[in-house]
Amino acid sequence: MKALVLLGCPETPSQTPMAVYVFNKLTKMGYDTTIAANPAAKKLVKISDPENYYNLNLVDLERLLGEINEGDFDLLVGFVHKDAAASFFVTFEQIIQCKSIALVFSRDADEVAEFVEMIEESGSNALITAVRAFHNPSPIKVKFDRAIKEFE
Repeated sequence: MKALVLLGCPETPSQTPMAVYVFNKLTKMGYDTTIAANPAAKKLVKISDPENYYNLNLVDLERLLGEINEGDFDLLVGFVHKDAAASFFVTFEQIIQCKSIALVFSRDADEVAEFVEMIEESGSNALITAVRAFHNPSPIKVKFDRAIKEFE
């Protein structure tokens, strides 16, 4: 089984620890997990694991977009805290056609609702979890842990 984790812009402090957490959780569930991110987000995740304890598989988001095909992954988990991240998530989901979880979060409740609406209006079949969070990763962790149980 293969899982893809999509990271958005690294401006939110909670995304990097959650990326490592999600990678670890999925790997323990038996997934061969890949994290796709822009260069800045990749560097933040890589620096978060200086001893390479997690053996993180990091790839460039834009490059992967040009290479993926339907069925390349069995699970997609996307961090959605910007409209561009919502667009990337929907695009990857439509190409890969797999089970998916959208982790929607923002410090602004209206933005959370807007990003959820963007995903829903795309015709996505994703399990959407939405929470108001920015600095504190705990609300996102709780939502992810509940959501991933549906795929165990």
